[in-house]
Amino acid sequence: MSRSDGARAHVWDSIDDLRGDAHYIALGVCARATTSEIKRAFAVKARELHPDKGGNAAAFAKVRKAYETLIDPKLRRTYDALQKEHKYRYIRGVTQRAPGGEDSLLDDIERLGLENVCAATQLVTLCEVCGRPSTKECFVCTALFCDFCERKQHWKGEVGLHWPVVQVDGKMAKQLGQRQLEEKRKEDYERAQREDPNYRTDSELQALRSFKEIAAEMYHPDGRHKKRYDARLAQNYMWTQSMRSVFVAVHIPTGYADKELHCEFNGDYVLVQPEDSLPVVDRVLARSTDARYPVQTFQTEDKRFLMIEMRKAKIGEEWKKLFEGDSDYARCVKPPYELKESNSEVLMEFELPFWIDSEDVGVNITPMGIRIKVGGEFDVERMFWKKPKRKEKDDEFNAIDIEECTWSLDDAFERESGDPCKVLMVLLAKPKPDEQDMQYKRGVRSDNRNVHRDDERQGVRFFIDDQDSYFLETILQAAEFVETGSAWYQPPPNVAYKPPFASTGRYIRDFEELAKDVKEIITTLLENRPASAHIEEDIFDIDDLENDSASMN
Repeated sequence: MSRSDGARAHVWDSIDDLRGDAHYIALGVCARATTSEIKRAFAVKARELHPDKGGNAAAFAKVRKAYETLIDPKLRRTYDALQKEHKYRYIRGVTQRAPGGEDSLLDDIERLGLENVCAATQLVTLCEVCGRPSTKECFVCTALFCDFCERKQHWKGEVGLHWPVVQVDGKMAKQLGQRQLEEKRKEDYERAQREDPNYRTDSELQALRSFKEIAAEMYHPDGRHKKRYDARLAQNYMWTQSMRSVFVAVHIPTGYADKELHCEFNGDYVLVQPEDSLPVVDRVLARSTDARYPVQTFQTEDKRFLMIEMRKAKIGEEWKKLFEGDSDYARCVKPPYELKESNSEVLMEFELPFWIDSEDVGVNITPMGIRIKVGGEFDVERMFWKKPKRKEKDDEFNAIDIEECTWSLDDAFERESGDPCKVLMVLLAKPKPDEQDMQYKRGVRSDNRNVHRDDERQGVRFFIDDQDSYFLETILQAAEFVETGSAWYQPPPNVAYKPPFASTGRYIRDFEELAKDVKEIITTLLENRPASAHIEEDIFDIDDLENDSASMN
């Protein structure tokens, strides 16, 4: 063995607690020992090893150090962390210097202007985790580490396992500068809107171009598109309903303040078309509206958003779809299911009548989406969100692992009434995180929960059909609250996918609980409500009520 090998072995021989249990062994207790057991064990060892009793001073010192460490809850938690983490602990005789890291060291030499220095003859400090050349020092524990170990936890001394922390000069100033730059960008956008109502950001221009391409592809002279659902065009509208009305919020990509917006309603047909543009909505309604009441419309000054209120032909009738050709509850603010999503799976939960049997349920899962059909109840079809390819050589993104998906139908009780019901649960298993996710994302899968959009919001919903990219739910919440005094709130992705992970929707009945934007829209709706909308116009026709009662029976 060479002198260097002998010196290395001597260094490792000085470490006498490789397993992280030497203190427990010194006291003769197990790792789950209580405080009283530790005290009793120390008293026994002290009587046996204390120098005044003729014991060994070195052995007593180990026992005393073990007692001081284990009797302190904070020190004990730090010490116990050594046993729980095996991946980064030191192992006698086998820890070797990992290859690589020289290029980072050479880059630092060049950055410091030391071109005349011979790198081969320099004394290099090594990473305390992998043994490569070290380029950084942890601010918490002063441990040396390299670029390869920047995303690995380590421990040193009394500091337990933690992520590396580096003190970078000017980092806080840089973050403050970025924040100020973002605020300045928002101020510039607001000023540009005041100066030019037709101003659009890059993301809005991209949405405009995409709409024109999709509309040119879908619209046909024979009108076949009027009864055909397209998830891309459907992103521009959402809807909700009350006992007597249906509300539709429309985003108009090609709307301009200085151009006309044409709206046409004839009972079973809706057309929303800006001047010099293809229609944004050109569809046939799935249900009839009441022709006795005029359709109410509210549009913004820049003519980019429109809210439509239509009266139902039958009061109390539940609309399952808005347009012909749509899946049930497609683009509806309140979906017929409750969705819970984690890193490994997605759980869909439906409340069904107690008489539903498994023979009445059909579930079809494909790589593109899912279709759930319950006889006499609904026929729901949804498409999974797909991560776009950045490069042609990238692998195809799979939202789910079909082989691991399953569903079940169980007895349960309704949440609100407590009456017996059936619960249909569909479990959609996600593929396991890939190597990049394990290495760079700490095992968190890169999917819809953490994607960043053009408007800098994080996350999109699991189903494309449920995604609200233009804050249409905000408009519909305001309209529903004005109508009924309550509004359905579905947490957006940037709320549902962050702690405390409030992904379950609920009704908001207190005005103060509404978001600030919703309150402002409510104020605007009340101020611009037509003067002709009196109470007497809202009196129900007795024939309607009798027909509704007959249909319910």
